[in-house]
Amino acid sequence: MTALLKNVLVSSCVYPSQPRSKLDPEYCRRLGESMRLHGQKVPVIGYTDGTRFVICDGGCRLEGARLVGLPEVLALDLGKEPTRSELLLTQASIDQHRQNLPPIDRANLFRTILDENRWTARQLAESVRVSEAQISRTLALLGLPPEVQRLVNEGELDASKAYLITQEPDPAKQIELAGVARTTSRAEFEEHFRKPAPALASAPAVRLARVKLALPGGAAVSISGAELAMEDVVQILADTLKEARKATEARFDVKTWQRMMADRSKARAEGDRV
Repeated sequence: MTALLKNVLVSSCVYPSQPRSKLDPEYCRRLGESMRLHGQKVPVIGYTDGTRFVICDGGCRLEGARLVGLPEVLALDLGKEPTRSELLLTQASIDQHRQNLPPIDRANLFRTILDENRWTARQLAESVRVSEAQISRTLALLGLPPEVQRLVNEGELDASKAYLITQEPDPAKQIELAGVARTTSRAEFEEHFRKPAPALASAPAVRLARVKLALPGGAAVSISGAELAMEDVVQILADTLKEARKATEARFDVKTWQRMMADRSKARAEGDRV
């Protein structure tokens, strides 16, 4: 693929595969004013299709140019139409370099790439040069209720706090936690989130250091901990099931998931010792 840097008419540009769910007009206008006063530092990327120039990346720059009346934009012409897979990967790679996309839009882009290519999370991580853990955290945001996703995408709820909220399986509680997260610091919210739930009044007081559960079909689950009560076992199994579902959605294999869970547990333990 031979790329050519050139100027193209704004009126000839189209952007049919915009990865953003919503353009910020004020941001686009400021970007356009900067381009008008100081020149365009980063070209839009796309290809020529007859009389049209089809943009693959640079929607905000194009909109900014339109808003301030620039007749042309600097463009990198790829020379041919990329495949859908190439286009999606180009958008994801550019976003990882510039971090331009809102978190939920980035998660939807990752999900589309996985579905389009029938990839595992590891293959996607290798292609866009990020860790599998980052792919997993990003995709986990898609499990939040729509109203919480909207808060994340519009910058009203920090994505790192939103990821903590994904670890709560109840959607109603997720919405409640989002309200708390918006009015507290990351450290305060994490302390609130990690606060243990009150013990069930009706639960028997029997506690074990190790619980082994024989399951139908010959499988078994073993849980070890410090004085496990019945409510502890229920919470551990619920959390494990949720993590397993997220790993399945991200197309992790069992070995990768086991390693990630071990790394997460080790990091949590080291953090508690600090």
